[in-house]
Amino acid sequence: MKENRTAKNRLDDALVSIVVPVYNTAPYLTRCIDSILCGTHCNVELLLIDDGSTDGSAAILDGYAQKDARVRVLHLQNGGVSAARNRGIEAAAGDYIGFVDSDDWVEPAFVERLLAPFCDDPNLGVSICGWITHREDRTLPCVGCGAGRLEPKRAIEVALDHGRGFHGYLWNKLFSADLFRTEPQLRLDTDVFVCEDLLLCVRAFLRGAAAFDSGEPLYHYLYREGGALRSMDAKRLSEFTARERIAALLRDDPHLYRAAELAHVKAALNLLAEAKQRKDRGTARALKSRIDARLGLLLRAKDIARFERIKLPVRRAFPVWSLRVFRRMREGGKA
Repeated sequence: MKENRTAKNRLDDALVSIVVPVYNTAPYLTRCIDSILCGTHCNVELLLIDDGSTDGSAAILDGYAQKDARVRVLHLQNGGVSAARNRGIEAAAGDYIGFVDSDDWVEPAFVERLLAPFCDDPNLGVSICGWITHREDRTLPCVGCGAGRLEPKRAIEVALDHGRGFHGYLWNKLFSADLFRTEPQLRLDTDVFVCEDLLLCVRAFLRGAAAFDSGEPLYHYLYREGGALRSMDAKRLSEFTARERIAALLRDDPHLYRAAELAHVKAALNLLAEAKQRKDRGTARALKSRIDARLGLLLRAKDIARFERIKLPVRRAFPVWSLRVFRRMREGGKA
């Protein structure tokens, strides 16, 4: 009991660095920043990384730095969110490092609750929470599987399961800063614009980081049509560069390798449906080739669920129709 109290006292005093990359999100900044600074864990270092904003965001950030000593602002030339997050990691002085997107916001207990699992498990590398998605027309229920403690291999498997897992996002996680300090190469790939966060998480777990997933809804994610990569361009398709790198990292573990390839094919099937709807024949052909190169391996694999082995050929044959059907089934808890 005394040891637990000592660990809790240490966590109460722990400095937590929160990295917020900012690019032209002025209308959302006050809500985001206030939600972090007003949290129940006060020992926070807020690193606001201005990625060359041109909409007045920089002045808002500087205003916060003048008012609150916990706020540090770094102004960069525009280099993308990964470069901004990497700069935040390098500048962070905290014992733990978290990430928040500048158009999102967090619950008051966000940091406190994410810190708590480290009290019981000093060997923990990553703490994870659930989130609520806000769209223009509605708020969606919490996403979070609450898987509890996960050894590194299982954490990778769960992260790869985009339909049910805690996903590879950085913003629903708190990392032990030692992960980044003992592994200086553990950074985001700046040539990848989608799934770069999942790639970083896989690398962290491969370095032995165990995880604890509470599933508690502590993060509010704002879905904006213009806020993410929606167009079918090279940046959007760089997701598959990330997925190829993930598969290469996992090649020595047949089970995880197949899980990575399954996630790869599912992502390609989702995009194939979109390409079909847009009548983008060139992208559709490239995606079909990518899918077909992996489909045989997955259909023969005994460790891939039978339902998945039935679903994949159906989705390949009828991408638009099947995506709608299986999404409805998943939302109803049947897939």
